[in-house]
Amino acid sequence: MDSREKIAKHKILPPQKSKVFGTNANKSEESSIWVPSSFEIKKRESQSGHGHSYKSHKSSFTPRNSPAEDLVQPSETLEEPNPSRLDIHGRHFLPEKTSKRKRLPFTILTTAGILIVIAVASWISYQQGVTYTINRLAELQKEMPTPIPEELEKNINAALKSYAYGNATEATTELETLYKRNQTIPSTSFLLALTALQCGNLKLAQQMVDESLSKAEKVSDSLALKAAIEMEFGGRGGMGDPKVRAESLLRSAMAADISNPRPYIELGSLLRFQGRNDEARKLFEGAKVRLNPVEGHPLVNTSLALLDLQQMSNSQLPTDLNPDKDTVSLISAAYVAMRKNDIPALKALLAKARDRLSTPLYEYIINDPSIKVFIRNPELAKCF
Repeated sequence: MDSREKIAKHKILPPQKSKVFGTNANKSEESSIWVPSSFEIKKRESQSGHGHSYKSHKSSFTPRNSPAEDLVQPSETLEEPNPSRLDIHGRHFLPEKTSKRKRLPFTILTTAGILIVIAVASWISYQQGVTYTINRLAELQKEMPTPIPEELEKNINAALKSYAYGNATEATTELETLYKRNQTIPSTSFLLALTALQCGNLKLAQQMVDESLSKAEKVSDSLALKAAIEMEFGGRGGMGDPKVRAESLLRSAMAADISNPRPYIELGSLLRFQGRNDEARKLFEGAKVRLNPVEGHPLVNTSLALLDLQQMSNSQLPTDLNPDKDTVSLISAAYVAMRKNDIPALKALLAKARDRLSTPLYEYIINDPSIKVFIRNPELAKCF
């Protein structure tokens, strides 16, 4: 009995009213609706260990459409917690102050990475291009033919000059000497066959033209030259019909280089002597459109003369030029008039040049660099 008396008697409190019907539980009337304790929303406020206030509630498991949500007063309605602001227990807290440095946005980092990748790829591509260019230049350098020694080039020019002035025998002798010294110079065989034919050495001409064809040098010209050699052999009592062999060779030369006018001229002449005039006319017309419209010798000689005059001072310019002598003298006299700003004389000389020279040759000479300088002069421009 004594032990029972010593046991503390607990006072049984009356049931509390639900807070959902009012803010004061003691003054609220009893509710006829029973609300489970799990649907209660409790608001706690306390101080953390660091002095920051925090709020926690037990609404994370409350059903979205539960009656408790409908019965909560606006004054006690809490904002939905931000997951980034919850601790490991689901409690709402204010984060501590972080460093002032801000992280770069993801898009900036991604863009920077893409730019770096593009720059690296561009650099690699550039290096590959440089390497390829260097290798290709080395290959082209190996493919380029060995330049002709200066001494041998002088010998070739001397032989061609002799041939141009009608001394085929001297040209053949010079080319034979050159051929014995070096047989790798391109077109030497063809040039030797050409000069040998002109001086009547058909055996040497035949040998050299066959060698030129075997080297595949100047194929079209070599075939045309071989046709001429065949005609020459036929005239001296050769076997077979030389005209048939020559015609076959000339047509092969036309097929080898369709831009070469020489086979057209040679075949046209051959057919003309056979009475095949219509065919010959077509060939001559074909050769005409393939010929260089600018005369070679007058053009080169005039260019050389202008080059010499261009390097002279006004006091050194010649005064005894005869414009009626040839094309070189005519154009040289016109150039001297330009230098001396003699407009009446320049007009007369240019008018004479237009009448005497072909249109392509005149236009080519007028566009010479030494003359174009004066065309830009307003006083002289009206003369052209």
